[in-house]
Amino acid sequence: MAKRIERVNKSVKEVLEDLVEGHREASITGPAGAAKYLARTLEGQQSLPNAVKAVAYDLLAEARAMLQDWEGVEEALQGFLKNLPEMEPALGHGYRRALEATTALERGVQARTERADFHGALELCEMAIALDLGAHWRAKRDSLEWAK
Repeated sequence: MAKRIERVNKSVKEVLEDLVEGHREASITGPAGAAKYLARTLEGQQSLPNAVKAVAYDLLAEARAMLQDWEGVEEALQGFLKNLPEMEPALGHGYRRALEATTALERGVQARTERADFHGALELCEMAIALDLGAHWRAKRDSLEWAK
């Protein structure tokens, strides 16, 4: 009789560690390799926890910004924002550290500024301030005040 293969159930933190490790390896070939790895991961793993998806979209926004793919950054930003609410309950005490390490909002401001969407960039600054991501966001918002 054949032995049954048992499912491996990983915690959200373990899945996140796997994603970060895979991203690190894919990044060796540059931002295009990293973007390709992240896109395939997001497309191929429907059961990926939403908190992990948020981090994947964050990393994807960074890679696409390096490639100056501003529309791609915006798409990744939308994925990040959609999954962001799931990060806190899933990561618990590690949430704040993980949130502060994200760059999707920064890359979103960069992409929107490059595309002359200054109102949208200002919106992201306000969001970052509401998330208490640091004083530099106030300065960034103040530099875009003229867009109101």
